[in-house]
Amino acid sequence: MRRFAFLVLGLVCFPVLALTNVDLYQTEIVLEQSVDNADAKARVSGMKEIIVRASGDFDVTSNPVIQKALKQNSQYLSQISHGQREGLQTLKMGFSAPHIRSLLSQAQVPIWPAARANILVWLVEEVQYDRSVSWEHSDSKILTEMKAEAFKRGLPLTVPVGDFDDITGVSASDLWGGFARPVGEASQRYPVDAALVVRSDGNMLRWTLYDQKPATIGVTRQAPLSGSSAGKNASSKMINQISDYYAKKSSVIVASEPSETVKVRFKALKNAVDFFTLENNLKKLSSVASLDILKIQRDQVTFTVHLLTSQAKFEQEVGRMDKVIPLSNIIDSIPANHQEKEKELSGEVANSDLSYADGTYVDLIPAEQILMFEWRGTPIAVTTEEQQTPESVLEFDEIENEY
Repeated sequence: MRRFAFLVLGLVCFPVLALTNVDLYQTEIVLEQSVDNADAKARVSGMKEIIVRASGDFDVTSNPVIQKALKQNSQYLSQISHGQREGLQTLKMGFSAPHIRSLLSQAQVPIWPAARANILVWLVEEVQYDRSVSWEHSDSKILTEMKAEAFKRGLPLTVPVGDFDDITGVSASDLWGGFARPVGEASQRYPVDAALVVRSDGNMLRWTLYDQKPATIGVTRQAPLSGSSAGKNASSKMINQISDYYAKKSSVIVASEPSETVKVRFKALKNAVDFFTLENNLKKLSSVASLDILKIQRDQVTFTVHLLTSQAKFEQEVGRMDKVIPLSNIIDSIPANHQEKEKELSGEVANSDLSYADGTYVDLIPAEQILMFEWRGTPIAVTTEEQQTPESVLEFDEIENEY
């Protein structure tokens, strides 16, 4: 009994952590029965919604890497089924969290963590000079639209239940007048991180966001944020403005998670024009997330290619490229100099890691496959004067210096 009393006391004395873990990777899209390939279009729409929710960036789907991935949406899906919502057929989708995070990393897009601030919403609506507070179960179109948009963006909202304590704790006139202290006092019974006061007057919404714990609202000098939106989609605009604020505040750039890579070497590049043309063409492939230049030597360039699809799909796309001829793949290994290794390795370790070959040490680095292709670019006409001054043609060493 004494232990139980201490447990209850602990729950009373310590603040509740209000951050809410948002389910970022589940969505349900209404199917457009009047269009062809309704399921395919719903999968793209669902993946866009998930990417926006996970990144916090409303415009993220215009990213070139994301655009490619949307065409390969099936490889990001972890579950899919049909359902019903308000009499309409829907497509329920679950996306793979590791795959989506890896995609955002490859696209160099910040990630908005799933643990997000919970916001208490005080909505006051004015109709013919009569102002009233909209509670959790109120039949409010504005509140319904706010909840729907907040779900899409992954913004946790809490709406007061409207019981005796709420009704007596704060009045519509206090909320409309912007009095901070009554808002803070009335909000303290809810385990939230912030309070949002919304004043609705026709198609105009004016909002004030107190981004602080309720106990400090009206007590500290921290200034609230404020804004407004108008028109048919005023509620959605407001939620997007607030979501953008929290995403910018909390998003982090995560180091790239492991993704499938392949090393590719192209030979017979004649000049800088060939190099940049080849690089740009590779970046446009739907299977390619990004490129790293590994080595440029004489007329050859070796890339490390980060893939969005399988290696087989990448090889097929490269094989269909103009001016590219597939060659036999090679196995590449890099020997290490004895003197350099002696500085790094002690005798016993060196004997186990190195073997003799013609009196020198050779590093036993595992062999690696490199895909080989030949580039057949269009020859560039060169004037007699330019032939006499080879320096006028950009050498690969100069390109390498640029990177």
